[in-house]
Amino acid sequence: MVVLSENVLLEFKPRFEKSLENLPITVVSRSTAIVNESEYPVKFDFITETLVDYKKQVVTTNIIKIEGTIPGSIKIGALLVVPQHLYITCEYEILSITNNELKTLIQNENPMLLYSNWLLEAIENETLVLEVKTDTGQTVDWPVGIKNAYFL
Repeated sequence: MVVLSENVLLEFKPRFEKSLENLPITVVSRSTAIVNESEYPVKFDFITETLVDYKKQVVTTNIIKIEGTIPGSIKIGALLVVPQHLYITCEYEILSITNNELKTLIQNENPMLLYSNWLLEAIENETLVLEVKTDTGQTVDWPVGIKNAYFL
């Protein structure tokens, strides 16, 4: 286990957290919505928050807001999800790094770029479960696979 000095992390913390504060990311789901027999991508905007805990020696990024619109209907088995706007506040941990990754990050010439790449990769490998409404008025869980993610 790599242990970094508190001073190194305390120096790194404000610069890093400030740069990643309320970071907006757009994601495109693997699902598409049907509108007038045409397929449209379903996009969501994420706002993230990144915290550096110098005592535990960990950097964690949480998704704190998810907002997006399902522009048309989506079939989930026998259910039909209807067009709707979603706005969710949450604290969903998407990336956490410790030890060797943290050392690599701090020693990197461009730690923001490296961490940003790790963050986008973590998002693209995630499946979120969102509650959505169907044509029957039910609320169902929709597993959202992420096709790609990018910074706004």
